[in-house]
Amino acid sequence: MAHPNKLISVAAAALLTLGALGASDCANARAASNESANSSASDQTPAYEQVDSFVMWNHPYSWSPIDDRTVVLWPTPFEAYLVRIAYPSHDMRFVQHIGVTQSTSRVYAKFDALQIRGFRYPIDSIYKLTREEARNLTSRKPDGGTQPKQPAGTEPKSEAENSAAG
Repeated sequence: MAHPNKLISVAAAALLTLGALGASDCANARAASNESANSSASDQTPAYEQVDSFVMWNHPYSWSPIDDRTVVLWPTPFEAYLVRIAYPSHDMRFVQHIGVTQSTSRVYAKFDALQIRGFRYPIDSIYKLTREEARNLTSRKPDGGTQPKQPAGTEPKSEAENSAAG
């Protein structure tokens, strides 16, 4: 009778050991996934100087949408800021004007918001841009300067042929 108890205790010890190894593997896997998530999040963070607020006396001088969550805001013709909102606004690319809430002529991250078509989008972060950085972000460069392809079997006519045909 002593042998079945000994066998059960050895089996229980083996199961506990395997369970502990499995738990440590899960913990290592979670730590690795957290590290990769943190590194990918840091890769997406712009390399611009982050600021808490900026001065804006009235309405923005100009603005340009970058994507559904990011806009370049010009409070004056000489200063530009990259403003990232907390959640996406799918209408941002199509509106003609936006509103910016402000407290005593300052716009604060985590406090003020962009107003787009009557909806309030809280400002998540603000980055100071140079004029050159702002221009590079907002310029729409053509894709490699390629011309649209002609349909098969058609060739572009010269100016002489166009004037003779017309």
